[in-house]
Amino acid sequence: MKNKLFSVLFAFCLLLTLISCNFSGTYINREEDKKDAEKVADEFYTLLQNNEFQKVNSLLSTQFKAATSAEKLNNYLSGALNKLGEIKSKKLDHWESKVVKGTQSSATYVFHYLVERTKFQSKETVTLTAENDKIKIQGYNINSDGLLLAK
Repeated sequence: MKNKLFSVLFAFCLLLTLISCNFSGTYINREEDKKDAEKVADEFYTLLQNNEFQKVNSLLSTQFKAATSAEKLNNYLSGALNKLGEIKSKKLDHWESKVVKGTQSSATYVFHYLVERTKFQSKETVTLTAENDKIKIQGYNINSDGLLLAK
């Protein structure tokens, strides 16, 4: 009787332990992750170079869309174009990524670019995230003296 009770109790504890476990692997700055996210960032910059701001919407995460309306984003991108000039070239300065695969998957990518524009140079940051197995833009920031100097 004791053995049977002990066996049931052991099986119950083992089952409880297995249910509460999280299985995952974390990858930091993996080159293959960079390549996947960089495709989205490159597509984003191609749209910016072609002044196709409306098409950028398909690359944005739901979090980005919730925080910034399409009109605000269009004004931001148009303002940067007017003050800094058109994008001539971009160079990846540095990047970071963290991808977690498993029961609570997530992915974050940050790309820092040095961007040569017709009027001023800028330092730009594109932050991306995984959303429904697709990489989407979560944030975009431009730093340039031209934003302060230009009218």
